[in-house]
Amino acid sequence: MRSLGYVGAQSASAPDWLDFGPKVFGFEADRLPGGTVRVRWCDRAYRLAVHPGGPDRLLYLGWDLGDEAALAEEAARVAAAGYAVEQGTERLCAERAVRRLVSFTDPFGLRHELFTGQREVPGSYRGQRPTSRAVTGGLGLGFVALRVPDLQRGLDFYRDVMGMKVSDAINLGRPHGEMWFLRCNPRHHSIALLEGGDELRLEHLMIETATLEEVEIAWDLAEREMDAFVSPGRRLSDNMLLFRVRASTGFDVCYGWGASLIDDEENWIPRYIDSSRAEGIVYSAAAVVTARRPGR
Repeated sequence: MRSLGYVGAQSASAPDWLDFGPKVFGFEADRLPGGTVRVRWCDRAYRLAVHPGGPDRLLYLGWDLGDEAALAEEAARVAAAGYAVEQGTERLCAERAVRRLVSFTDPFGLRHELFTGQREVPGSYRGQRPTSRAVTGGLGLGFVALRVPDLQRGLDFYRDVMGMKVSDAINLGRPHGEMWFLRCNPRHHSIALLEGGDELRLEHLMIETATLEEVEIAWDLAEREMDAFVSPGRRLSDNMLLFRVRASTGFDVCYGWGASLIDDEENWIPRYIDSSRAEGIVYSAAAVVTARRPGR
């Protein structure tokens, strides 16, 4: 697995991103003839697609495999795990602006699209202000946090089927439980999993900006323009400075700067961060990771 390439969601409030994305974050947003709103924060054709309709929900995740050999290898591993893999049609590939894709549905009913060759025009992204530059490239669009009805099943799927690695875990205390972070490249995590609810839900989408100045501009705008705003702070897992705002399309958007990378893969030891205790104990998560293997 190389990187998280794009996110597809559904919402009756999809048109709100035409104002919200550019005004608060400086992103580029456009509406397709069918009503889908596509948003981008780099030179890729898009990073977020919000399709019209209801209820608000996550429709699919797109994973960039980089080349045909990696795509074939990943598709074979998914099929070997018992998932039905479908070849994407020419029409679907055109809609996603990719050269080729295959798809399958995970244990929670979420569609995953493995692709290569998403359209990208170097230097084409301008944004709505000079500071609108995101950290993407080989690290992907950012990350998504998913609330899943069965945390163990989610961990098994992303580790054993998708080939991702646990970076860290946090005990958030009651009633929030644990959050587990998984990576597929040097970005600390591309997926975060939380347990709760009867079905999968997109909790939040995170975008990392290239400058602290951009975060400061955006959080000032978000605080003035939005009803649901969470003030900036440092995240324990990857040390990113970020703030969070609620989008009308049913999920939060986190915008931050300065995340630490896991660039020493061989020596990285997952941490278990217990924020439920006043002293904030941090220790090796090796035993916890082992305990959460299949069948335990």
